Amino acid sequence: MVTDEQLRKKRIYVALLAVGCLIGGAVLAAFPGHEGFQGALIRCGILLGAFWLVLPTKDRPAAWKGVSSSWILIGGLVAAIAIPRARAMFPLIAVIIGIAWFARPRK
Repeated sequence: MVTDEQLRKKRIYVALLAVGCLIGGAVLAAFPGHEGFQGALIRCGILLGAFWLVLPTKDRPAAWKGVSSSWILIGGLVAAIAIPRARAMFPLIAVIIGIAWFARPRK
């Protein structure tokens, strides 16, 4: 079991890493030729910042503790993987949803 002190330290480490990555990316903006590394640092900083936001504190549990069902979590993961790959299918899916919406039985 992780103690409150360990959680506090982990939260601080993640915040420091996020800020360090963002500052590093901002510093590299002044030097041309390092765009790839700059972009990687900024993306990692943003991701670590988002991770820092969902970490538990003394007053609230971790954000993923609020997920009521494992099916919601699995469905979210499948959607996150499938949706970017299925962009060409969006018009077809929209048409099917529209037809289903108007063809549904009325009360």
